[in-house]
Amino acid sequence: MAWKSKVIEGLKFRFVVEEVNEQDRNGRPLLYLASVYLQVRGSSRMYLVRRSRIPGSAARLEQDAKLGKIDVGHLVDA
Repeated sequence: MAWKSKVIEGLKFRFVVEEVNEQDRNGRPLLYLASVYLQVRGSSRMYLVRRSRIPGSAARLEQDAKLGKIDVGHLVDA
């Protein structure tokens, strides 16, 4: 099983993009899951923001987080 994690830092919060990919012996996919979590600075709690099971979607979720295309207004008090 391959597991990757990428942290994108911000001023008040950080995004954590996680990708899990598992294949069988023949290389066929068994499991793929990409998730984006939001963590407010000074807190250990992480909020699930988005999740996708489409293979390769972690790169798209990471790009959306960097460009500010993810709405987190309902999770963070500004």
